[in-house]
Amino acid sequence: MQQHTPGLEFVDFIGVKKYICPCCDAKLIRIPRRPIDRLLSLFMPIQRFRCTRFQCQWVGNIGQ
Repeated sequence: MQQHTPGLEFVDFIGVKKYICPCCDAKLIRIPRRPIDRLLSLFMPIQRFRCTRFQCQWVGNIGQ
């Protein structure tokens, strides 16, 4: 298993950014932001993600 920095982004072979779960190194998918996330995004751009693994259940924000 490769070592990754939490929330580290890397570019896939087709140029699409992929994000890695800080808990289990699985892929993350974007989910809709909460109203507080939209407010914070005015000062620092952030996106909300969740882990694709059902067992992990990680949900959080990652800055761009």
